Amino acid sequence: MRQPKRQFTQGWMWLILMAALAMIHTTDAFGSSLVYKNFVVRYDRGWDILCEPYVVKKNDWVLKIFRQKGEIAHKDFRDFLGIFKRLNPHIKDTDLIRPGQGIDIPLRKIEHGSMPGQELGVVTIPFVSLTDVTKVVKQHSHRYTVKKGDTISKLLASKYGAYGTKSYREGIKLFKAANPQVTDLNKIYARQKLYLPDPGIREKSWYTAMYDDKGNLRQKMDQNQVPETGEEKPTAIPKPLPPKPSRKPAAPPKGKLAEAAEFVGGRLQAKGTYYLPREGEPDFELDLSKHPTLEFGKGPKLIFTPDNTIMEMDKDAFQSNWPEMKPLSVEKNATTEQYISAIFEALEEQGEPTEELIFENQGVRVAVRAKWVRAGDQGQQLCITPIADPGQQTPESIRRYIEQNGIVIKEILPGGATIEAGPGNQSRHAIKNILAIPQTSQREFVVTMAKTLGFSYVPNTSITFPYAGIQVQAFANLLSTKSGQEALVDFGDLYGDAVTAIGQSGLKVVQITPEESYDSIVQKLFSALSIDFEQHPTLLAAQRSAEYNIAITISGLLYANDENQRILLTGADLHSAVTDMLSDQGIDVVVW
Repeated sequence: MRQPKRQFTQGWMWLILMAALAMIHTTDAFGSSLVYKNFVVRYDRGWDILCEPYVVKKNDWVLKIFRQKGEIAHKDFRDFLGIFKRLNPHIKDTDLIRPGQGIDIPLRKIEHGSMPGQELGVVTIPFVSLTDVTKVVKQHSHRYTVKKGDTISKLLASKYGAYGTKSYREGIKLFKAANPQVTDLNKIYARQKLYLPDPGIREKSWYTAMYDDKGNLRQKMDQNQVPETGEEKPTAIPKPLPPKPSRKPAAPPKGKLAEAAEFVGGRLQAKGTYYLPREGEPDFELDLSKHPTLEFGKGPKLIFTPDNTIMEMDKDAFQSNWPEMKPLSVEKNATTEQYISAIFEALEEQGEPTEELIFENQGVRVAVRAKWVRAGDQGQQLCITPIADPGQQTPESIRRYIEQNGIVIKEILPGGATIEAGPGNQSRHAIKNILAIPQTSQREFVVTMAKTLGFSYVPNTSITFPYAGIQVQAFANLLSTKSGQEALVDFGDLYGDAVTAIGQSGLKVVQITPEESYDSIVQKLFSALSIDFEQHPTLLAAQRSAEYNIAITISGLLYANDENQRILLTGADLHSAVTDMLSDQGIDVVVW
């Protein structure tokens, strides 16, 4: 799927970031170093991916870089590697990276709109640098026991060069950092234990980050620049290949067929000559400008012809010679939708109109219906549906949510334009009508729910009712709505025939047992109060018919209060895309 339009091109982004990625350091009142760093936001399969732009250095190798960076690699390395390959298509082999190559390293999956500047593709994140320079220097030093006649100048000169040289002065700074207990460099004694810094530390790519602008060693350094201390050795990195002569990339094909090819995820070849071998005869020359081909990762190769012939050969004869090539007759003036329909018929992947793609997630069931469905080359399901106008499109947050679960939504406008998951103008989490009820006791839950919904709840209300010819007094909890519907809520305080007797007096009693779930409690109370509700409501994500739409079923119940405001009560863990959809449809949410 093509990158969203808001994403910067790889080359242009790098030109910006080489200047922008310089870290800005400030110091707080406690002397801590505060680092501001810019990161790139890329898009992948429904997620915004926070990435660190990185230029490969000499002696870098893939595993070393990956293990230093980000929570995705830590949690699921296979997922991380897939994201890395999709975001860095110029890296053909992850085992062969070359110094000077620019790569984006995926760090974290982030929700759309959750960080300032995310829409622009670059975010700035402050963090405190806590790495101790002394520890870093010690890690690149070896222990030494002072012998009689040793001096610091003699020990360092043998490693860093003659006394007074620049390298010698660097050695002195490193020695002081590694041995803070030595307060006088002219006073050391036999059998004293010292750390002698390895001169090779100066060849490390992060060495300069240890110094401030005045050339003094910092006490702390950016923890992202801390070197690896493991025992793994880098694999050999090939020398950079000589640059290829620059040339203008070929323009992508245009027209309705090209639009259809992009929708279905195929590769259209519409220029040049395709040579097909024939036994005992010259190769058959196929002019791609007259007969474009459409290829997929798997399946047949389609060849388009408007007149049932291919380079003056009957299409049946053509296919008998090259069975892997499937001729497809489509009129020249066909629309994008007609091309797509013909492609799916040729691929024999039409499917029934009622076919659904279903997944369940945290108490939510999602059923996707589309006019055309096919398996994409990267393991995702591709769902294509024509719509009448932009008002019928699936909300962006829902498209992203669906794609995170392996289903790509593509919608065709009458002119052939595509609507895909990506940037949009919708504000995220604009919903302000979500009320949360904490997981507490059943009694407290009823009290809180009543207050939340605007009901009246009076505990320990005195009631009298006839029993065995006499008036009996008891105490119960009275729940009532603004419209005057009432019910008694009993948590096991009423015994014997009291409940039956109270019911005969015309007042409904809701008995709640200790093992009862919140869902069951709410259903009982609403039934006793004569409130109409829909259990496990199903809502359509887009404003169009249900035939080709996304149906989202939420565990819980939906009702309209006395002001005709719809309210959803649920114990489901709702994804932000679902709450965004509920907000757009004017539904208040109460969750526990």
